Parts: sequence; C-alpha cells; structure tokens
Amino acid sequence: MESSQPQPRSPGLMKRAASYLARAHTLRNLVPERIRRLGLYFVSWEDYRKAQGLAANPFRDAEEVSTYPAKVDVRLGIVKDFAQYHANYIGACRDMGVPYRLVDISGPDWIDRLEQEPCDAYLVWPEVALTVWKQMFDERLCVMVEDLGKIIYPTYDELWMYESKRRMAYWLRAHGFPHARTWVFYSCDEALEFGRTADLPLVYKPDLGAVAKGIEIFRDRGALQRHIRRVFRKGITLPRGDRRDRQWGVVLLQEYLPDAREWRMMRMGNSYFGYEKIKVGDFHSGSHVWRYDRPSDELLNLLKDLTDRGGFTSMDADIFITRDGRLLVNELQTVFGMGHPYEMCVVDGKPGRMLHDGRTGAWRFEAGSFCDNRFCNQRVATLVEQLGRKLDWPPAASRHGACAGPPAMDGPGD
Repeated sequence: MESSQPQPRSPGLMKRAASYLARAHTLRNLVPERIRRLGLYFVSWEDYRKAQGLAANPFRDAEEVSTYPAKVDVRLGIVKDFAQYHANYIGACRDMGVPYRLVDISGPDWIDRLEQEPCDAYLVWPEVALTVWKQMFDERLCVMVEDLGKIIYPTYDELWMYESKRRMAYWLRAHGFPHARTWVFYSCDEALEFGRTADLPLVYKPDLGAVAKGIEIFRDRGALQRHIRRVFRKGITLPRGDRRDRQWGVVLLQEYLPDAREWRMMRMGNSYFGYEKIKVGDFHSGSHVWRYDRPSDELLNLLKDLTDRGGFTSMDADIFITRDGRLLVNELQTVFGMGHPYEMCVVDGKPGRMLHDGRTGAWRFEAGSFCDNRFCNQRVATLVEQLGRKLDWPPAASRHGACAGPPAMDGPGD
C-alpha cells in the first residue's frame, strides 16, 4: 500500500535546482526578477546563496594550498565563507605572492583542522546573511582568538560588530561618539509606550540586513505600533531572504534625520578613503549612486579618532552630515568593497587615498588605485606588516584594481 504522506525532496535535486536558480541570477537581464523570486519558494535558500557565490567565484577551482613562489616568509589561512567572499583574499594573495591555505571552520572537526594545519594568521570575511551563519562565525572566531590563541584579521573586536546594528549602537554610545539617537527595546510594552509619545518620523532597523533591507521609516503612529507588535509576536524576515530566518523579540528605533547627507569613510591600514552616498528616495544605502570627491578634514579626523580608539585598521564608518552641520556616525562595517574600479577619494579627477602626517596633523592626498580585490590586497598587506614581515608590494599608482569577487546579494560594502 502506497503511503499518502508527501515524500521528502531529494537533497541532490534541491542543490541542483538552487544552482540553476543562482545561475539565473547572474543572467538577471535575461531572466525576469519575478521568475527568480518565485524560484526561491521551491529551493533551499542557503543552497541558493552558496550556489550563487560559487558561480561568481573566479577561484572556485583554486588549489587548497598555494604552490606559487612565495615573496614573503609567512602562510596565511583564508577562512572559507558560504558566499565565497574569501575569493577576494585568494586573489589578493596571488597578486602579492603571499602563501595561503584555505581553511573551513564550519564543520564538526574544525578545531582538529586548525591544529593539524596551522597558519601564521587567518583572513576572515564572514557571510552573515543568515542569523545562524553569523552565530557560527561569532562563536568559532571567538574560540579561535580567546582559547586557541590564533591571530585573525580583521580583529575579533571589529568582526563582532559586523552587520549587527545593535552592537554598533552600543559601541558608539559606550565610547562617546556622536551618532543618531537610538533606542533598543526587549520589552513589547516598553516599545509600545515609547511609540505612543515619541516624535515621528522614526526609523526601524533590523539587527541584520545590508543595503537598507528591512529598514522602514514610520510617519504614522498606528503603523509604527502595528510593526512593533508584529516584531514581538511573529517576527520579520528580510526582503528576498530566507523565510525561516525571522528576527523577533527586539526592536531598534532611531531618530530620522531629514536632509542629511551621508559619506562612507574607510580606513585600511594607514590609508584613508571616502565618497558620498547619494540619497535616492528615503535611503542612501543601496541607492548605487555615489559622488567621488576629497573628504573634508573633519570627516577624516572623526574616522581616525574612531579607528584609533577601537584599534581598528579595517573599518568603514557611514557618517551623516546633518543640515545644521553635525557629524553623526550611522553604521560601522569591518569588511566592505564594491565591484567597481575604485572606492576612494578623487582629487582633480584622479582616484587615490588620504594619508595622515602624525607630526603636523595634516592630511595629504596620494593618487593611485588601492581597492584591488575589494580592498583585500590592502588587508593582506596590513596583516603581513603586523606579523613583522616586509612585503615588497607597492600599490599600483597608475592602474585601477580588478575588484574581483562575488556580487553583493546582501551588499557588504554599500
């Protein structure tokens, strides 16, 4: 007698379907978006995310351990991530002749792997599109540093805040940096009471979510109250995210700053960069419209003070300039980089970086291209220098970097 119960789908079939859908994403000009969205209802979201990254990884067939001639006496571990952003580190190490070993910390035997195949330090770009993925990286990177004594880059302090708006807000408040007023509620009643009397508009932000995904601006008090109840009762999912990955039980609200401009300010090692993110509709992030210019000394000084205070050498700070001239830090991200030729300052039509003179306090512009492999060349160079090795690799002064790597589905960088 045949069973009337539905039979489970074949995992292999689901993975192949996710791979086909991921390839359809790369052909998004040919495959209508509604078809691609419909497909996500029938495949495993995490399989799709992994397949999408793999399809875009130019080094998916690269050797696990580098075999090219070494230009420096060091071996770096490149921690694999689910979306293949580690491909940027492979490209950087190859460009610079730095030996590497690919390391997978997602499996049950991850500690054994680290102990059997040690490296001098480890490069990390964690995928955090799913809450469980962020939890895995947070937990295991902490054990690597605190219990196993491993060196990771960016540092754990920088990565701990990555794509967590609550943690960013706590850090900024604790260290006294100017930022938009932010309120975090773990009580539905307290959040509702605040929403009854607070000045509107108010901005709701999910803890995880890039390029403005899940962010809502509430100008109507009734809509705000309904949203608060929804978050506490059943939670929310991000647009085009996994339907199972609900964020619930906590509400973060922020003051709305009308007519504010926003600059993305970045520090890589001792190099500083910046460009303006142009607002389209209600949001700067995710607008994909930028203006390149020389950042003001005030912006550069705020970035330097913030990163010096935190000991950060791979950090971007999105900074609001309010209509009354105040500078307010909006968000912090430790890994970033977009897939266009440069993400930096432009002076007299030339891209480049800003350098700080510690003796005079003055800022100096140096023309050149510095964003190769989504800034990972700069990250590798900074880490090698911190390990006390000398790397003979000057940044190219007359060419644009390749900026290779997977596209940002959840946008680490904009």
